[in-house]
Amino acid sequence: MKHRMFQVEKHIKIISISIFVLGFDNCFMHYTEKIPPNQIHDGKEISLFRRHLPIKLKLNRSNIPKSIPVEFVEKIKDDKTNEYKLPSLHKQFIDNYIENYYSEEILAKFKINELFINNPNANIMVEIKALPIKIEVDKSSRLYSAFSLGMIPYQTYTYGQITFELVDLDQKEKIKEYTYKLNHRQYVGTSLYIFSPLILLFSDYIDHSGTANTYSIMWRAHEAFHRDLTYDLSRDPKLLERFYIHESPNYSLQIKSTEKGKEFEPLFQSMMESALIAKGFHLFDIDRSYSGKKKIDRSILIEKFIFERNLDGKEEVSKIKYEATCQDLISGNILWKQSISYATMQKELLDQEIIQIATQELFRQLSQDGII
Repeated sequence: MKHRMFQVEKHIKIISISIFVLGFDNCFMHYTEKIPPNQIHDGKEISLFRRHLPIKLKLNRSNIPKSIPVEFVEKIKDDKTNEYKLPSLHKQFIDNYIENYYSEEILAKFKINELFINNPNANIMVEIKALPIKIEVDKSSRLYSAFSLGMIPYQTYTYGQITFELVDLDQKEKIKEYTYKLNHRQYVGTSLYIFSPLILLFSDYIDHSGTANTYSIMWRAHEAFHRDLTYDLSRDPKLLERFYIHESPNYSLQIKSTEKGKEFEPLFQSMMESALIAKGFHLFDIDRSYSGKKKIDRSILIEKFIFERNLDGKEEVSKIKYEATCQDLISGNILWKQSISYATMQKELLDQEIIQIATQELFRQLSQDGII
């Protein structure tokens, strides 16, 4: 009997390795369970009269763990020691699971939400803090998946929580927070190539991909926060009054390029100016007639701007680098500083397209850090 069990386990290992090598199990389907309200709602209709709430967003990535605990529903017996041990997951898989709880998809969901409008001068900041807690692997489903050559998907679970803090920047105080537990399921198997695109038709919170990365966790988190915040705002006028915009300061923009960027400086400056204005910055050129009419409160200085194309082996690489610094001219304090580096091997991209992408990278970082 023991010999037969040994042979079965041996064949399971061979089948599992074969599936991995042949790439049969690289189709993923993700689903995150619906999050219940953090308080009892009265069921009455919610209306904010089409309000657009100005906010700043900050995705706090300061506490990203290097790893998280992995637990297995069933342990695997070691034939030599006659003891049970836990198999290990590849580090890349664990990293992917962790990153799902810090995905910038949450920022994208806010930006397309009609309730909110991102403004660099908003009084309210929404700071997002995630905490992945553990990964749980269902070993039984892995055995069935191995026997069926991946036709029966195996499951992996991740658990965590996410907190949305409302911060009043004028009063410098946290006024409210919303914390939610997250339960996410991941299915992996060859049959998902056929069935998961069909399942997507029945739920907006199922994500189909070729990797362990998913947006479904952030979709659910945003849904829950939007639901509960909308409810609270409709019942609390004082909370609603805190959403306002400060008077916009006037900015100037100056660019100092190097020899490797001088040729593209006018195009880069034009795109940077357009992007700043589109983001709500009041921008004035200190070298023109505006300087005598408008007081410049803050300056944005772009230094060490470089745009070059290099041959990296057989591939041509386009690189852009620059440093952006914003200074308060009244106090002399540095308000923010970002170093940007962008590289691409896509030959079909035009110079202006590459510069535009590198420009947007600055605003992506400023948005993630809650600056705009």
